[in-house]
Amino acid sequence: MAGVRDVEAARAALGKRERLHLVRLDVTDPDQVERGVREAERIAGGALACVVNNAGYAVLGAQEDADLEEVRAMFETNLLGAARVTQAALPAMRERRCGTVVYVSSIGARMPIPLLGFYQASKAAMSMLAEALAVECRPFGVRVALIEPGVVRSDFPLSVRPTGAAPGGRGPYRDLLPAVRAGIRRLREDFPTEPTDVAAAVVAAATAEEWPFRTILGGDAELIERQRSRGSDEGFQDALVRLLGLDWPRSGARR
Repeated sequence: MAGVRDVEAARAALGKRERLHLVRLDVTDPDQVERGVREAERIAGGALACVVNNAGYAVLGAQEDADLEEVRAMFETNLLGAARVTQAALPAMRERRCGTVVYVSSIGARMPIPLLGFYQASKAAMSMLAEALAVECRPFGVRVALIEPGVVRSDFPLSVRPTGAAPGGRGPYRDLLPAVRAGIRRLREDFPTEPTDVAAAVVAAATAEEWPFRTILGGDAELIERQRSRGSDEGFQDALVRLLGLDWPRSGARR
């Protein structure tokens, strides 16, 4: 079952597939979520075996001048959208005492790339939501899995929404944006992770007899995880700046 905002566009893009059912589901619309999950349950003949929370996009901009309404809309999709879908599907799964809820987050939840802080905050919140659900569902036979990929070679950059001065080449952070983009491109080239890799991890999380709660996916994600666990937060921030190749030195702060 694929929950999509535009069924006709998805059918045109994917073609006819006998084993794929499309349901209209905009995760920011509570009524559509309810109807979409009920339709999926009707087609499935009962509680869903697996729910994958994957909807998301990024807001790009400095915290100093980002449009917070744009940020709020992103959180509605990335975080509250996942919560809505889980709330709609979980009761039947809990009563059946089986199934898996998979959250597709990002290593960005622990990787503070400048100008993407709001997006990464939404993913950090999703990761914590997943971990709390894993504890809540312990007595009910519902498994929770968290996938945290690094940079994936996909069309995700096309869904990034710019906000504030920097994306327009203005303001004090204007020099940071092209450097950040170049750094992310290098990560994508040096540590290639394909969408099919993420899909395989999702399938494994849903079907394997034993599967860890958290899966760090991609060479860049594994490198960042190792660096995050070493030394101080300030040291990690310095290492991240070097990894991205940013000319963005630390200045002595006035007290």
